[in-house]
Amino acid sequence: MTLTEWRKAIEGAMIQVGFSQTSQEAKWLLGAAINREGAFITLNPSYTPTPLEEKTIQDWLARRLKGEPLSRIKGMREFWSLPFQLNEHTLDPRPESELIIEAVLKWIGPCSKEPWRLLDLGTGSGCLLISLLHELKNASGMGVDIEEKALSMAQKNAELNGVLPRAHFQISNWGEGIREKFDIIVSNPPYIPLQEKETLEKAVLAYDPAQALFGGENGLDCYALLAKTIPHLLAPKGLVVLEIGMGQSASVTSLFQERGFQRLFVLKDLQGIERTLAFEMNPTS
Repeated sequence: MTLTEWRKAIEGAMIQVGFSQTSQEAKWLLGAAINREGAFITLNPSYTPTPLEEKTIQDWLARRLKGEPLSRIKGMREFWSLPFQLNEHTLDPRPESELIIEAVLKWIGPCSKEPWRLLDLGTGSGCLLISLLHELKNASGMGVDIEEKALSMAQKNAELNGVLPRAHFQISNWGEGIREKFDIIVSNPPYIPLQEKETLEKAVLAYDPAQALFGGENGLDCYALLAKTIPHLLAPKGLVVLEIGMGQSASVTSLFQERGFQRLFVLKDLQGIERTLAFEMNPTS
């Protein structure tokens, strides 16, 4: 079968099980399965995959039709235009998390060449720390996580993206046991309320680790802990940037204000939802 024939077959199979955007989905799956860019699929409709490539297409299509995300099938996700490997212990990075990188760069402005010290709390795949180190060539940083196998993946991703000499990964529960001070602290903590569990997509529940998703009954448990812990980790005049869930801006701001922080700015996602909060310690605290 040619790529055109495979694409039509994949689209038909996806339509039968209720997929949307089947044309784009088919193109993504084909490109990933034969390890080619999407443009190759469009520009080479008569290309006939090798027997090994055909087997991969068939296997991956069967998994996708069962609801497994393509990023999980590939074991790879692009974030901040960089490749990140995934395993069952790491969250699949979302595009809205790139706002954390944007917020840090906004705050740093023209001082990108300074030797910033960074801390990523709950690092998972390492995408936040590694993306920042990729942008800030003189910075160094630490990523901490409670899950050892997530840290192992983060270290592999640091090597994959050429920043391993400037990155250190350590087991820690939200910074517990860390004695250093950091100029910039970032985190994308679990923030989904447990009461909303049944509303999540089946693929999220099945393939993302629960401990990276749920933040207690109201989704705020980790923020309360971070607001208590971060003052001991933040250098004077340092920056804190957090991702938040929909409708949590006021609550998270209040938690941090109670601990002596002041909010600097907020960034919204493409839907206009407040997703990223930036804080510093109030000088009068």
